[in-house]
Amino acid sequence: MRKIALICTLAAAGCAGTRTSVVDPVSIPNLYNAATVLDSIWAHPVPTSIKAQGQLSMDTPIHSGTMTADISHRRGDSLLMAFTVRGLGIEVGRALVTQDSIFFYDRLKQSLHTAGSNYPAIPAIFTVQSAIENMLGLIRPTRQIHLRLEQVSDLLVLTDTLQNKAYTIDPALWRIIHVEQRDSTDALIESLYFSDFFTVGERQYPRRVVYRSPASDINAILHYRSIQIDEAIDSTSLNLPDGVSRVALPER
Repeated sequence: MRKIALICTLAAAGCAGTRTSVVDPVSIPNLYNAATVLDSIWAHPVPTSIKAQGQLSMDTPIHSGTMTADISHRRGDSLLMAFTVRGLGIEVGRALVTQDSIFFYDRLKQSLHTAGSNYPAIPAIFTVQSAIENMLGLIRPTRQIHLRLEQVSDLLVLTDTLQNKAYTIDPALWRIIHVEQRDSTDALIESLYFSDFFTVGERQYPRRVVYRSPASDINAILHYRSIQIDEAIDSTSLNLPDGVSRVALPER
């Protein structure tokens, strides 16, 4: 039932996040062009660090559930998440993601589980190379000639025809609110939705991030309660107690 509920929520979030019209997209070369749209997207600075607290719901091949997550991340560096039981405030574990590894400390069992960075324990939005961009909706499409710009209702859709990747942009914010990657058969590989934008300092960030990867059977919803931008992060260590057993998870 939990998995069904999460999938239904993801579907609803996807429909609400894109606000896509049923009308066919139309070309709009006289109103916007790909270069100026990219300039507007790239004008939003990417923070060097993020501290956040939110509710994280995950459905992966090895874990399903909803927990409170405290997140600390330096851009391009390690990402630390501490998980607590909702309503009880009891920390049950911590996850540390680095460039090439994932470490999960199970506080209740006093064990440390280790795996490569592509292990399906944590959704790909937390891959440290692009975590801040993914978590804050600051993905930046590359500037190249294989871009097609269309209008769908009051939104813009920028498509990378070479990579088969599409970005839905809200010109009221000049922010990407949906990005999806498809394969050569047009099957969805993964997608991200950003919605409920709110102000932090002088910038706007999405309060809600939805990640879907049908090909990997991984889904996640991150709903922020608070976000701090460019705050100093003293440490992203797991701070393990003595005597913790280590378990290497098998590669998949």
